[in-house]
Amino acid sequence: MFGPLPPLHRLLVVATALIVGMLSGIWLVHVTEVPALIAAGVGWGLLAGLLLTYVLLHDFHHRPTPVRVRRR
Repeated sequence: MFGPLPPLHRLLVVATALIVGMLSGIWLVHVTEVPALIAAGVGWGLLAGLLLTYVLLHDFHHRPTPVRVRRR
């Protein structure tokens, strides 16, 4: 599912994307000046971070699978 990165690098990409997403959600709520929505901003930021992680690490190249043919 994930790209050909080593496990440590995958973990760093996931952690960085989640932190950046969370901070961007907090920033967006701060800019709109509705302090009661900080938890919602963190939630939306984490969701954005998860989606960003998926896009960054998913291997979108579909490799053809070999097909076995029985010959009589």
